Amino acid sequence: MKQAVNRIFVGSLILTAGLLYGCDNIFGAKDNDTTDEIFEEGSIDPTLETVEGYAPVLPFWGEFDAPTDVFVGFDRFVYVTDAQGVHLLDRADLNPRITIELDGANAVTQDRLLNVYVSARIDTVIESVDPNITWNLPAVYKIKNMNGTGPLTIVDTLIFPFDDASLSTSAAQNARLNRSSNINYERVEVTGVSAMADNSIYITRRGPFNETNQVAAPDNTVLEFRRVSENGEVTGKMENVRQIRTLNPVTPSLRSGIGMSSVATFVAPPQRDAFTEDRSFLITQADQTKEISFRVLWINAVETPDGLVFQQNSQLLAQDTTQADGFLYEPDKFQQPTDVAFGGDDDSYIFVVDAAQHKLYQFQSNGQEGVPPPPGAENQTKQVLVSFGELGSGPKEFDSPSGVAYFNQVVYVADKGNNRIARYKLTTDFE
Repeated sequence: MKQAVNRIFVGSLILTAGLLYGCDNIFGAKDNDTTDEIFEEGSIDPTLETVEGYAPVLPFWGEFDAPTDVFVGFDRFVYVTDAQGVHLLDRADLNPRITIELDGANAVTQDRLLNVYVSARIDTVIESVDPNITWNLPAVYKIKNMNGTGPLTIVDTLIFPFDDASLSTSAAQNARLNRSSNINYERVEVTGVSAMADNSIYITRRGPFNETNQVAAPDNTVLEFRRVSENGEVTGKMENVRQIRTLNPVTPSLRSGIGMSSVATFVAPPQRDAFTEDRSFLITQADQTKEISFRVLWINAVETPDGLVFQQNSQLLAQDTTQADGFLYEPDKFQQPTDVAFGGDDDSYIFVVDAAQHKLYQFQSNGQEGVPPPPGAENQTKQVLVSFGELGSGPKEFDSPSGVAYFNQVVYVADKGNNRIARYKLTTDFE
């Protein structure tokens, strides 16, 4: 049962001036049909136009405060979290940005009903514990009409531990709200959120409590939330319906969830009439205290006579080196993966950013790293590696990237240390 929350500090709506820019002096008039797509997204760096792989789409978007995540929604707006909260901007960054101030915002997504979900923190007083103590707890905000289609409303606020169904009693919840305890819920983080075709969401969580023999779910877990039904009607409220306990919270394997930093389903923009009902997902394990060989995992959701079960994807261990030089399940491939994204177009690419390596990786859905050779490349049989990055502030450098998104052949990277959103496009996509 959710306890009464006395104070919720959510900042007011702020409009800030967007970045205005023009590119006519580089590419000619905007009514040139051959450059319409470039003008919609930005301009390609002319010095890198012939480089094989990804080229920067300029200008990069600045004036962020350590951006933590980026997501291009089903409404085609771009959502960014940073130290200020969550921002909305269009894909040209021409209109004023909309900002909602949220403490500790670190992940953002949107469902197919265009509700925006933001993982953040909340300050609250809990009367049953101590009316004189303000707690800073992990939370997920569900926001309606952030894109301006109606009155902006925070439809629901999921606050932990109260919205963890495995902590169903007040006694269990209060036990985790003891500041003298080393499993105090202020030490728990919600790190990722991703939507499914039916508008349910997965949430990744990490923290110090990871006992597997208790009724309460471990902190290192994936939680599923669905919309609440009342009197036969679906509401905007969300409830925890599953804790995926088959993910080992402490021992690395192909089915573990240790220090998870993000989650991605296989439902992604653009909007379609028919989406996969598959409830499988990708997670990243960023814990730096353990040796973890496989830090990016594909977890399969399989329907059985006993219900839905979550299994490892062992097929990705089969790696044909005649087809590719890199693989998603290559041991020790990653050091500190901070985000993963799935491309919703026909290419079905998988993107990973690694904060320790300051790098962006791209894989195909079969786990092979790279993209198919361009047409006519008769001597090229392997996938072409296009992953890139190193520490720096140049156009193909990053400083602790923490978020990645993909839409309409453009990759967006939340370049946290450089306070910017970087954008890239395969040079072959401009041909």
